[in-house]
Formats: sequence, C-alpha cells, structure tokens
Amino acid sequence: MMHSFARTGFHLKQDLPSGSSRGGRRGNGKHNRPGDTVRQSGIYEVVHDREHRTSHEVVMVSGDQFPPCETCRDRVRFKLVRAATYIFFDQDFETGE
Repeated sequence: MMHSFARTGFHLKQDLPSGSSRGGRRGNGKHNRPGDTVRQSGIYEVVHDREHRTSHEVVMVSGDQFPPCETCRDRVRFKLVRAATYIFFDQDFETGE
C-alpha cells in the first residue's frame, strides 16, 4: 500500500497508542527486505547492493511495504534508524474520523 499523504480520508494501521511518543528511540539493527511490511513508522537507512548508490535515509510508514530499488531490485536493505510516529496518529493532530 502506497500513500499520497493527503490528510483527508487517510487511514493507516496505528503503530503507537494515541499520546505515546518514541522520539529518539533507536532501531533494533534488523535489516528489512523489499516486500516486508513496515512494522514501525520512522526513518530508515537504505543500503544498496554493491553500493551503486551511497546509503541514504527515507521515511517509511507502518503498514506499507518496503519497495525494491529500480537498480539493485530486491537486493536493497532497510534498517530502522529512529522510530517516529506518523503525525496524524499524534493526539494533537488526529483527524476526527
């Protein structure tokens, strides 16, 4: 499932209870592969096969799937750097839906 990040009608699996915070919490060191389901929203380091590109950071949202790379396909890996709650799951920004 890919998201357009439009606020209206946007529904995702909530990864933290309302009002919870994990700001600054580090990842567990596990590497995720394309096709795996994102279990924790946050910032992930992307490590490409044979370093065709230097590692970089991306934001992933729980419930999505980690995508393949256009160049190294399923040989790319994703590692959680820091967990972060999606803003519309925060009690101060939740939609009333």
